Amino acid sequence: MAIDLEAPLRFLHTAFRSDDWIAILLKSHDTGGSAQRVGPMSLIASPRFQAWLRAENARRFSVFVSVNAIRPQRKARTRDAIGDIRHVFLDADRDGPLLLATIQARRDLPPPSFVIHSSPNRLHVLWRVAGFTKEEVEALQKRLAAELGTDKTATSCAQVTRMPGFFNHKYRPGPMVGVGYAPGRSVFSPRDFPLQQTASALPPPDSTNHRSSHSSDVLDRARRYIATIPPAVAGNHGDTATFRVCCRLVRGFALGDDEALDVLASWNSACLPPWSEEELRAKLAGARRYGREPLGGLLGGPAPHPSAG
Repeated sequence: MAIDLEAPLRFLHTAFRSDDWIAILLKSHDTGGSAQRVGPMSLIASPRFQAWLRAENARRFSVFVSVNAIRPQRKARTRDAIGDIRHVFLDADRDGPLLLATIQARRDLPPPSFVIHSSPNRLHVLWRVAGFTKEEVEALQKRLAAELGTDKTATSCAQVTRMPGFFNHKYRPGPMVGVGYAPGRSVFSPRDFPLQQTASALPPPDSTNHRSSHSSDVLDRARRYIATIPPAVAGNHGDTATFRVCCRLVRGFALGDDEALDVLASWNSACLPPWSEEELRAKLAGARRYGREPLGGLLGGPAPHPSAG
């Protein structure tokens, strides 16, 4: 399979403005060597520069491009050098199709502008945006990464993504990096994404949604249920399994967060890898908000069979 000559140009002209400056990163997974170039779109999209990228890719250097625009005349891709925010970005290093299905099911998220397929089952999700500050986009990316189970280390506004049309030489043989585009060319604003709840928007301290107080019988039944559930394993739909368990606890059994965390403790210790408390709290919040199981639906009957929907 040959390098796709048109794919990089289409992506650059779709993802950025013609007067943007952007950064290109070349990385060798064989030697660890790297090279970076920062310049205007007119340079990066030029035939000579693209030919150089193809030559380096043939030498087993993977090709990356900055997610956001760089301030003109800057020479490095540091956070301070980031100019305009062009994208909200998520990096899914596992369960890519499941992530897309989860995003599609969420009513508070717009459809992604681009989905970059970096390798089988792994992808980068980007929304074309305007009006974000660096702090706002990083806060949103961190929150979405916690809720959706994507890479929490890939939330800096100085992040790079793989350039479509080149080979990903992290693997042998290196797969071609592909991209899918949403219809139209919508540009989203901060109000198109879920706002972080402020203290005034949170339920009061005695809310049964978050601080339930159940009898030992209900907690024992919840523990017996979770004892039947296999631990979540990364790369084997572990995110979905954890979300389903959280739905059962905070919706079916109507447990508060602290109660649910206590019930989850033993099960979580066997997960590969275990979830952090921050991650579990985010998943409990997501289960309470997006789960479809009736609240308190399991309070009046026996603990459900683990395969029950």
